[in-house]
Amino acid sequence: MLGRTVPLLADKTAEASRPVLRVSIVLDTATAALLDSSRLAMPDTEIRVHGGTLAGFTANGPAARWTDVLICQIDPENPRDFEVFERFVKDNAGRMPVVAAVRDLSVAVTRRVLRSDAVDVLPIPFTPDELHQAIETGRDAMVRSGDGGPSRSGRIVAFVGALGGMGATTMATQAAMIWAEKASVCLIDLDVQFGNAALYLNLKPQLSLADLIDAGDRVDIELLRSVADSHPSGMSIIACPPDIVPLDALTPEFVDRLLDLAVQTYDIVLIDLPGAWVSWSLSALQKSDVVCLVAGLTVPGVHQARRQLELLDANGLADRTRIILNRVAAPMFGKVDLSETEAVLRRPVQFVVTNDYPTVSTAIDEGRAIGAIKLKSRVEKDVRQLVTTLAALVSIPMAAS
Repeated sequence: MLGRTVPLLADKTAEASRPVLRVSIVLDTATAALLDSSRLAMPDTEIRVHGGTLAGFTANGPAARWTDVLICQIDPENPRDFEVFERFVKDNAGRMPVVAAVRDLSVAVTRRVLRSDAVDVLPIPFTPDELHQAIETGRDAMVRSGDGGPSRSGRIVAFVGALGGMGATTMATQAAMIWAEKASVCLIDLDVQFGNAALYLNLKPQLSLADLIDAGDRVDIELLRSVADSHPSGMSIIACPPDIVPLDALTPEFVDRLLDLAVQTYDIVLIDLPGAWVSWSLSALQKSDVVCLVAGLTVPGVHQARRQLELLDANGLADRTRIILNRVAAPMFGKVDLSETEAVLRRPVQFVVTNDYPTVSTAIDEGRAIGAIKLKSRVEKDVRQLVTTLAALVSIPMAAS
């Protein structure tokens, strides 16, 4: 896992003549601790330092998507380390210029690194001028690649239920319809065995995730768009396969590519995940900017949520996880007392969604937003607040209140 991430902003008073370039510097923990952060600022550039490894950086989907240019410490004498570096450079050719940072840099090592298509090599320790020159080399490489400058991508929000029937699909579909008021949104139903997102939207798509699975390596943005079905709200959906398929029909590599293409196409990508933990579902969570764990205010719901949280924490996802308590009865006076629930969960609950079964059930049956069934209901207000808060977390436009 990556260590501490330190955001370093360039001088805000500088006149922005170019798009802000987002640079990630990945150094081993000891080297990162010695870096003088105060000397890194440069115009039109935002720099973040990560203590850890390249493998840890690539597993952090939000950090990797944020990055325009990567500066990464490697050990050329370590065959495994250099192999991972070469593969990363190749996989990101044309999208993310990579600069290698090397201790005891020699001419022979420089030549070897540059043969891997890295755009530059930086000695460790480096001076501010050497760092700035390497960053400008990365910026120039982006321009030469035809992009003209830094690219921007969408964000991923995952919904997973602590148990079956907790309402994760309801939260995902309702949030998607609200978010579509102000942003381009796609919901991907990755519950390949028991997914119901399309039914919750009253849609019967002709194409589904199965068509993308069948396409394998041939999946591209155009195919993704053609498979996505449109909802009257403006959102799009990639439905689960019409027939139950084995969980191993998907692979981490396929899910990685699917989500990478989706964030190039949409501002917000919502994913509805199965309750089962498999390698590719963990990969999807690692790609996500926010993980919404949906639970109920019941003994089984809370205890199972605790078990899910332990697994999320063990995989470095604690900071990205938000807890949603769904179908909570509104008290006659005051607020819901969550003290015992939070004691069991060992962390605070971020969202509480009021129980309003008749309204929500009708919305699901008709494939419409809750607000279209009952304007200004308590449950609609709760879901809108959920979307507003998530939008602020991922810095993507939010629906109007």
